[in-house]
Amino acid sequence: MSVSQIKTNTMTNHISISEFNELSLDEKAWYLWHGASFLHVYENSGHRVNLFYLNDYYIELWYHMDGNKVDKIRAFQSLDLLEPFLNNIYLESMLNA
Repeated sequence: MSVSQIKTNTMTNHISISEFNELSLDEKAWYLWHGASFLHVYENSGHRVNLFYLNDYYIELWYHMDGNKVDKIRAFQSLDLLEPFLNNIYLESMLNA
């Protein structure tokens, strides 16, 4: 593991959900690309909504497809906010594979 990988892992492992939500959009994106795990994506009203996991919380990234830009990134822990993602997972197709 390189020094930069160790530094990145150390930085991403210590940010709390409240600290994350106070970051700028660019800073939030940095944490996503450097330490979060991608989980799922679905489309909603012209957005591609991506779900990530980092430090015991979930992160949504709302990407506006026509505008080609990120509109919102927010972290949450509420399982209720996972519902739109769970509604877009079709287990039947996986079971029949």
